Amino acid sequence: MNNNYSHLLSRGQIGKLKLKNRMVMAPMGTFSENRDGYPSKAQIEYYAERAKGGLGMIITEVQYVTNKTDPWIDYIMTAGTDEQMKGWALLTEAIHAHDCKVCIQLGCGLGRNAFPFSSDQMVSASAVPSFYFPDQLCRPFTIEEIKDIIEKFRLAGRHAVIAEADAIEIHAHSGYILDQFMTPAWNKRTDEYGGSFENRMRLVREIYEVLREEVGPDFPILLRMGAYHDFEGGRTLEESIEIAKYLEDLGIDALDVDLGCYERKQWIVPSIYAGDSCMAEAASRIKEAVHIPVLNAGNHTPETAEQLIKEGKIDFAMFGRQVVADPYMPEKLRWNEREDVRPCILCNEVCVRRLYENRVISCAVNPQAVFEANYPLTPAAHTRKVAVIGGGPGGMEAARVAAVRGHEVTLYEKSGELGGQLLAAYTPPFKSRLREFVKWQKLQLEKVGVQVCLHTEITEESEELKEADQIIVAVGATAICPPIPGIDAENVVDVLDAHTQPERIKGETILVAGGGLSGCDYALEMAMQGRKVMIVEMKEEIAQDALLDNRNPLLFKLEDYGVKMYTNCKITQITPEGIHAVYNGEETEIKADTIVTAFGMKSRLELADKIADKYPNTSIVGDCGKIGQVAQAVRGGFFAGWAVR
Repeated sequence: MNNNYSHLLSRGQIGKLKLKNRMVMAPMGTFSENRDGYPSKAQIEYYAERAKGGLGMIITEVQYVTNKTDPWIDYIMTAGTDEQMKGWALLTEAIHAHDCKVCIQLGCGLGRNAFPFSSDQMVSASAVPSFYFPDQLCRPFTIEEIKDIIEKFRLAGRHAVIAEADAIEIHAHSGYILDQFMTPAWNKRTDEYGGSFENRMRLVREIYEVLREEVGPDFPILLRMGAYHDFEGGRTLEESIEIAKYLEDLGIDALDVDLGCYERKQWIVPSIYAGDSCMAEAASRIKEAVHIPVLNAGNHTPETAEQLIKEGKIDFAMFGRQVVADPYMPEKLRWNEREDVRPCILCNEVCVRRLYENRVISCAVNPQAVFEANYPLTPAAHTRKVAVIGGGPGGMEAARVAAVRGHEVTLYEKSGELGGQLLAAYTPPFKSRLREFVKWQKLQLEKVGVQVCLHTEITEESEELKEADQIIVAVGATAICPPIPGIDAENVVDVLDAHTQPERIKGETILVAGGGLSGCDYALEMAMQGRKVMIVEMKEEIAQDALLDNRNPLLFKLEDYGVKMYTNCKITQITPEGIHAVYNGEETEIKADTIVTAFGMKSRLELADKIADKYPNTSIVGDCGKIGQVAQAVRGGFFAGWAVR
């Protein structure tokens, strides 16, 4: 069979362990385990689904060997017990059933980076500040506690073998506990676990040694580490190369290499601003220095991963969020069904934000993720006529899911193209994933037989609604236009129009009025084109409601491209020369050639309510009900389509 992904689909080997391909699931926390830490049915089904999807190996989310380190993990009562081993055995068997290998990632906690779910004092290698509470110092581990951690790793290695895992991975990245011992920025100890390079590596070495004693010489032991930390005082690439060589000499079978830590939080779960395969170059530098396999994650696409393996820059491509979004990506690539791979849009809104909320994660574009048994796309008991009003991401998803379940679906869109607001949102080069998602949605509608009626505006009086058994309204939102003098002038352009009608942007100096994500993305797009760009925001911070993992890299990019930001700045008038505003309590004038307004959106709830009032068999989804991100629209559409009986 001819295939564009022959290197990605080729067999690979770690130590003596042979993998059927070079696609590995990256370890990602789901928070879906039972309260005591034992795998839940949902967690097992989640991993089984991804194994069934064709991965060569799955690295599990971190399994804590002890609950005696971070205060917030004391609820994991199975850590370091035979019950934990029994849970691992269930996981491995569910994954092995689909011809996929299992690597159990072992960790001892986050230390100074622990989630702030507890008010108890954090622990670390030394008395360094807690990340979330920088005014509070962590408590250093005692020698006795260190020895206990080592012995708990020993027990975990023994249990991994009994549970029939194929490999284990030592969790030593992102500035977590083991990384805190390895790095001088956090390790200020003066005993045998601090000071010299050998002393800072002592804990990792002793953990490796006890693991090797338990698992034997042929059982692969991997280690995950960052190639560099990306903050002043953190570990450099040169220092990491020294560590990588040391680990190879020690006997580590493969290195799982990423970037960063919490100090400049943009690499732990790379955002859309980082680009594709954003950590591969650093991993390739590590690979040049060692002779053992290197695994690498970080926004890979099938195409970039294939090229990296072909060029010998990495040995295995790790996919995390992408196989959350589409667990069947490997099988689709294998059978030349690339166009059917549902793209991860790198939004972090459901797979990451929920971790901060202490919730079970899922996915913005795949609501079945971690809830596979709850929302099966099985044939409905009855075939219904479903009318979907609005062809944005929420409406398209509602139509797709209802059709997959066997209903007769007609989608009405008043414009001449499907996509809604995403048609504007996906114009920046860093938003290509959104473009791919819209393309995927359109193709799936064709494949499941949804009848699409473009240039068709629907109101509560429309005849098309009378025969529908179920109506789903997803008519979106309209731009907020505050009563600012001059806002209707020729030099003022709404941000959505600015994306789709670039000819309206005049001059070289652009002022973006509104510092939310929409305004910031447009400002970055213009700055990347070489324009002089300013953002004016009346709140105290730019993009203040954005997830930290998205906000940090966005702000870094804006700074890199020289975007000037005015916060605490309220526009009082727009003129042909720019704006008048109150900036930090003082009247000021800011000159600009074009003003792009990004004041947010308001729901088209009036139309939705009129339809729902006339037809009680109506569901309202997306922005027309409540303004949200793409995640809320798609997930709302999924559930509306799924619920049609």
